[in-house]
Amino acid sequence: MKHKLLSILIVIFILSLTSCIDYVQTISYSNGKYHCYYKVTMSRVLMALADKDADYFSSDLQDSINDEFPDIIFANPIDTEFEAGFEISFDINPKTASEEEKIFLPKKSGTEYFIPFMLGYDFSDREDLNETDYESEAIAKAIMSTAKFRVMISKDIISSINEAYLDGIEEDDSFVISVFDYGNNFCLEIPVDVLVEARYKLDRIVIN
Repeated sequence: MKHKLLSILIVIFILSLTSCIDYVQTISYSNGKYHCYYKVTMSRVLMALADKDADYFSSDLQDSINDEFPDIIFANPIDTEFEAGFEISFDINPKTASEEEKIFLPKKSGTEYFIPFMLGYDFSDREDLNETDYESEAIAKAIMSTAKFRVMISKDIISSINEAYLDGIEEDDSFVISVFDYGNNFCLEIPVDVLVEARYKLDRIVIN
């Protein structure tokens, strides 16, 4: 599953270079279970301008998730006039979860929490990306300066946040994530252009 997940993340990353992808991830906790929700959609207008078929990409990613992820995780289609994509919604009981299911759960070590970032990709190994991707980076950074991915975390899981960040690939390097108080939730906003800087580990978010 790890190899397939990597392939899915690379495809999503390449799509994000066109600044046409919207990503929302939420996690909450109640009655002894974690509730996880993910929404990945692509703008039909922007995909059309890029001469790409939004339905083709979203259905391919949706099928890959349904085939390769644990049975409790199933991608449902999103199909509107303005966007195409999928959403995933599932509950996990940490006491009975399988090892594959546990990768979606937050972890705690001392005063730090580690939140899985589904859309993240570890750029410490750049061999997975070809030369075309490198050439796209300069253009991508220019057009993605305002695009953000949002991660919502319930205060039932983390009651306060002093700092949230992405670990750097190099020691003593990190990216501090903006945190907003949404009442019952914290909203973490990650600029899309951070994903192309090749400086940070993007598989998880660290919170203290």
